[in-house]
Amino acid sequence: MDRLRALRYFAKLAQTLSFSETADHFRVPSSSVSRRIKDLEADLGAALFVRTTRSVSLTDLGKLYLGEIAPALQSIEIADEMVQAQSAAPTGTVRITAMPGYAELYVLPAVQKLRSLYPDIEFDLNITDQVLSLSSNEADIAIRAASDLPDHVIARRLGDHTFNLVASPDYINRNGAPRTSDDLRDSPVFMYRTPRGVLNWQMKKDGNWKTIDLAPKYVSNHGPSILESVVKGRGLALLPTWGVTAEITDGRLQKIDLEDGRLSTSGDVEMGMYLLYHPPKFRLQKVKVSVDSLIADLTIETDNP
Repeated sequence: MDRLRALRYFAKLAQTLSFSETADHFRVPSSSVSRRIKDLEADLGAALFVRTTRSVSLTDLGKLYLGEIAPALQSIEIADEMVQAQSAAPTGTVRITAMPGYAELYVLPAVQKLRSLYPDIEFDLNITDQVLSLSSNEADIAIRAASDLPDHVIARRLGDHTFNLVASPDYINRNGAPRTSDDLRDSPVFMYRTPRGVLNWQMKKDGNWKTIDLAPKYVSNHGPSILESVVKGRGLALLPTWGVTAEITDGRLQKIDLEDGRLSTSGDVEMGMYLLYHPPKFRLQKVKVSVDSLIADLTIETDNP
């Protein structure tokens, strides 16, 4: 049995939970994947997967086994790429994940620049609020807002991730600007939904952060549509500073400071925008040039709104 090949099949099947997807990834028949997995299980004397006619899932032993072999497989993959990449120009695929909103405004232009600079690199950009794992090789580079940073990764701070309450001049002229958090209850507000739920607005009162009870007129996980609604004078929103800089500068939006305190979505927790990568990956030329270029472009964009 080719054990390394079997382990690679096992790790990919554990990720996809699909024999056909795993076979497509390695460009082999599904029967080859099935046979390798059976040989591996027979050699170990343990079942790694539960198979039914409709689904595939890891057994408890399979989960433990995956946790032990995944770092070794990643090290082998990195070592293989390092040897293969000793050419004049970096090549290969760089997988980047970035949070929506920030990705459209800043990451996409930066990646387009990278594509021009390094035409032999294939860039795979995944724009999502889902947190993809760097350690399990779901992405090479992650760009997202964070406070508690994951262990065993390099985190390069790009800038702050703070929020501003904003409205259009037209809305303020027609309705007046809210003065206190209580005024927000009678105002049309728009709120953002993350994979964990609606991003509530909070204010510090009596030394404690409390969620403001609001009835939003519009909730969406599509930031640009919330921004558009505010610019058109339909209501108020609490939006990232980096996402409304241009609109405040050119007068399409106005920042509103409430008299009874500062609004937040995370209390006293200090959020920042970070570029994250797994240390061994930085030794790959394709990842190093991508990280260096993204940090140069995004730090400028974020720190100089």
